[in-house]
Amino acid sequence: MKERSQTGYSLVEVLIAMAITSIVLLTVVTLFYMGRRNVYSGKQMTYAVSVGTRILEDLSPLSADDALTAFSIDDNTGRTNVTVQGVVYANSATRDTTGCTWNGTVWTCTNDSGGYLAAWQGLIDPTKLANAQAGLIFTPRAPSDNTKPWTTAQFVKMRAYIQWDEAQNRRRIAFFDTTKVHRP
Repeated sequence: MKERSQTGYSLVEVLIAMAITSIVLLTVVTLFYMGRRNVYSGKQMTYAVSVGTRILEDLSPLSADDALTAFSIDDNTGRTNVTVQGVVYANSATRDTTGCTWNGTVWTCTNDSGGYLAAWQGLIDPTKLANAQAGLIFTPRAPSDNTKPWTTAQFVKMRAYIQWDEAQNRRRIAFFDTTKVHRP
């Protein structure tokens, strides 16, 4: 009698094929997930940069004195260590949108006589940036009179920032710098 050879796959071959397929599928699914998350993060950063660019455009035409006046900073304004996202700015003052309130029609903010913080708060869409805040850090550089650090500073460095919650336990921030020169 002749033996018939059986054709087909052995159990070991099937198990190896399933393991390889599982590894490939897991890798592809992970790549899709990470890609989706990166696209979402990029969209948020692009939106934050557009708000930051608007902030710099608003500050651009201002002189150093105009900028200080617009944010109610004078020589009586104290200089302290300002901390934003773990970064400490020595001898500085800050103004941000945390003091802004919505009355149903317009935003109003404290220390915002120029109306800039209110305008920037109005730019921030909470559906695009969760728990967002815009702000400025003012640092006087090379004051000629330490009793008048703001009005006698040769330069006033201004660092604008936008910070928001990207995901649970992940706070993102974008910084934008400009410097104003006191001209005699």
